[in-house]
Amino acid sequence: MRPLCALAIGLLCYAGIALAADKDPIDRALDKCLAVEKNQTTVGMAECTDIAIKAWDGRLNAAYKEAMRTLDPKSADALRTAQRQWLAFREAEHKAWQAPWQADRGTMVRLEILSAELGAIKERTEELQLYVSRP
Repeated sequence: MRPLCALAIGLLCYAGIALAADKDPIDRALDKCLAVEKNQTTVGMAECTDIAIKAWDGRLNAAYKEAMRTLDPKSADALRTAQRQWLAFREAEHKAWQAPWQADRGTMVRLEILSAELGAIKERTEELQLYVSRP
């Protein structure tokens, strides 16, 4: 039983290393920023996450521009409409996050909101990249 346990632990460790190597450079930079001792506070974590959000937002904009440049006119119009609606949703979500509901949730809610924003931008970026990726 022990050799099997050791094998399982070894495989898990190897998988963790492989996953870390496959991480996007923006996510690796975020991990590195969060690992710095002075950033292990709510303020530090928020600053690190905000940097990652801005980087992903830049990538999102680049993916959108690339898609718009390469799509046929009908597809570009459809994507433009979809992107405008996504941006309107994102703005509405930001307003909802600023509503009074979070007043008694403590300081961690700020990090949870930033994490949600980061996830939404990453997801939309990946969706936009589908328009330009080729088989």
